[in-house]
Amino acid sequence: MDAPKKLIVGYDLCEDYTQISCYSYKLHKPVTIGTAEGMDDCPIPTVLCVKYDTKQWLFGEDAVACAAEGGGIRIDHLLSKLKTGEETEILDQKFSAISLLEKFLRKSLMLVKNYFPTQLITKLVVTVKDAHPVIVDGIYEALYQLGIERDRGVVMSHVGAYLYYALSQDKALWMNDVGLFDFDEQGLSYYQISLNRRTNPIVAGVKKQDLSDSLNYSMIDQRDLDLNYIFKNIADTVLYKQIITTLYFTGNGFEGEWAESAIKSLCTGRRAFLGQNLYTKGACYAAKELSGDRKLENYILLNEEMITSSVWIKVYSDARVMEVPLTQAAVPWYEVNETIEVIPEDEAEIEIILRNIMTRDIIRERLVPNHTPDRPKRMTRLGINLTCTSSTNAKITVTDLGFGDFYPETGRMWEFFIEI
Repeated sequence: MDAPKKLIVGYDLCEDYTQISCYSYKLHKPVTIGTAEGMDDCPIPTVLCVKYDTKQWLFGEDAVACAAEGGGIRIDHLLSKLKTGEETEILDQKFSAISLLEKFLRKSLMLVKNYFPTQLITKLVVTVKDAHPVIVDGIYEALYQLGIERDRGVVMSHVGAYLYYALSQDKALWMNDVGLFDFDEQGLSYYQISLNRRTNPIVAGVKKQDLSDSLNYSMIDQRDLDLNYIFKNIADTVLYKQIITTLYFTGNGFEGEWAESAIKSLCTGRRAFLGQNLYTKGACYAAKELSGDRKLENYILLNEEMITSSVWIKVYSDARVMEVPLTQAAVPWYEVNETIEVIPEDEAEIEIILRNIMTRDIIRERLVPNHTPDRPKRMTRLGINLTCTSSTNAKITVTDLGFGDFYPETGRMWEFFIEI
């Protein structure tokens, strides 16, 4: 692989398999790397194994083979362990879920080192199917233990990676809406990207449909079912009257002859692509974009986990009334955690302004903490913290901070919940 200007890495971390890609500045696209010569496109089992005799840690296919031969202890389901906080006892020693993930990341990222032994990773994007806040925080902590802090490492969902992948292709492929069918052990889902070109910057949003009730993984082995017919009916219903330029298909549920026949039937008037490395390449495109090599600076990529409104607060500063941003839109809700301190003029009334980037609506919310401490004018400090409980709901926590040595803080807190 060519020596890059920057070392850009996309890492698709799944419960069963992991895929890694690096951006090739020679080919102008991500290239998937693997564990064996000539097998670069093969996914890496998300598995660790500790050998009984040497206590050596193995990963991937080596770990699977060693455990299958009875030569060591197999450790898998790393993301489930991360989500539940489960500890694992291995040879009389306990390991946290984060430490196990750190070992897997360290060993698998050595594959990148094999190609680029002298270069540090410029930007790494890890993409996961379930961007649960606990999983995301755990991955960030594991990356931190590897020496990759948030200025170099980013975690995003598969939907986010799909957005970057689709919009990094030739513009002719996303002249209209773009669709993705994802079919794996968790079932069939459909994601459609729509672009609002009336806004500036242009907003690219995604809508999801869960179709698992109509087609799920267990149905593949049922010989009396015509999967081609079932999927074709589902797709025709979903795509009815939709202007779709391109369709993507991913997930091991689409393996087999039935899938090729079904996909071909949907190609009339559309381009269609079937592949199993869309998310790792999407993460790689995202890493390139976030490293400063911008091609999408005129677009806001808005996935289902992101808030659609920026949140501002009205304050008096430098002899004038002004609005200060607490958070911008298009940020994953679980990453919103901003704090500002204010000194109320009279009543402790807080004005919050919401600006929706999709509708351009502006909403003003007035929050009034009841029973604030009775102090002289301008002798109270309030800490205002903004977090989100979902992509559509925010929590604002107001805390009495007192006023230095004159008036100690009372610790009194007020919580307000607003739709954003």
